[in-house]
Amino acid sequence: MCGAVLLAAESESSTVVAIALSIASVAVALLIARAGAALVRRVAMVPVGVVSAVIACLLLAVTPRGVITVLIAAVLGAGVGVTLPAMAIDAFGSNRRDVTFGVAAGAVEITVFALIGGRLAGLWAAAVIGFAVGILTIATRPARGSAAGRTLGRDGVAFVTVTAVLAVGLVAWVGANDPTVQWFGRVITHGDRSQNKVALTFDDGPDDPYTMDVSRILDDHGIKGTFFEVGKAVVARPDISRALLADGQLVGNHSFHHDYWRWLDPRYPELDRTQHAIEQALGKCPAFFRPPHGQRTPFMLAQVRNDGMHAVTWDVSAGDWASHDGRLVAQRIVDGAKPGSIILLHDGLDGNVSADRSVLLTALPLIIDGLRAKGLQPVRLDELLGVPGYLDSC
Repeated sequence: MCGAVLLAAESESSTVVAIALSIASVAVALLIARAGAALVRRVAMVPVGVVSAVIACLLLAVTPRGVITVLIAAVLGAGVGVTLPAMAIDAFGSNRRDVTFGVAAGAVEITVFALIGGRLAGLWAAAVIGFAVGILTIATRPARGSAAGRTLGRDGVAFVTVTAVLAVGLVAWVGANDPTVQWFGRVITHGDRSQNKVALTFDDGPDDPYTMDVSRILDDHGIKGTFFEVGKAVVARPDISRALLADGQLVGNHSFHHDYWRWLDPRYPELDRTQHAIEQALGKCPAFFRPPHGQRTPFMLAQVRNDGMHAVTWDVSAGDWASHDGRLVAQRIVDGAKPGSIILLHDGLDGNVSADRSVLLTALPLIIDGLRAKGLQPVRLDELLGVPGYLDSC
């Protein structure tokens, strides 16, 4: 997943990773643009190219840098390649205006798209791609009025089809996986930015002994947290969940199995099954639901709304599930936190009630101290958002 590459990019070797991703992205965009310029030479395909380029820049604006950036760059290059050569072929003859049009249109079109995306790096890459494709237009343009300028051909059809499918697929992937986008329905990603409060949230428990160790660290610092619990783990260890409730921690719903495929079920029975498991163990019905791995569909979010619950993701994460360096985890969290942040940490792993989460015991005190040094006070999620943490009934 691109998240793993992002974590690598944020490590001490981030410069090398970032440079490699940038080079790969620009290279792919240029190669794909060249292919599109050679294969697709019809004005009728210009809307496909423009839409593809717009989609790519929108995706660049909302996704973290990672492997997915290379795929987005391919869509951007394809969009440029499909758009500009066709426009140059049909609008101009074989004279110097082709050069002017190709270079100027390439730079202007993609620069505007990149500005919409709001990414300086994207703007730079787009300018390079725009100028390069403008020049390539001249090299690949057939003579005016030739058959090549009027027909698409099987290779051109295949190119446009793959571009469209990839663009749609990336939109679906980002909409389902990015914790901050709202394309498939509303999710809460942060609280009020005007108040110096943040919420520490812990996923995938209960876990023995680390869940209660985390609870004790919170107590030692005079704060409370929010624990999004996996239903099967609650069934296995209801005593830990009861202890959390008794200690004043907030318990939320984090699916029953926490796997990688049940979230695709349009009925999403995982939600109610976990609600009933928590109600049976605690006599409480959580008002907050966090999708497993942050993955969601419009159907899932509709089910959450129908149950009167709130879907909650996050805006700060440190990849603590994949790290053994507590100090690095703490640094990432503190550096990324700002007023209203919802912070993602893990007191368990995928509902495994005996997972090793010792890294969190090192990181958590450093996180709390670092947040307070920034003037940020950790609170429960219901306090951060100003809504009840439990429903009247499931």
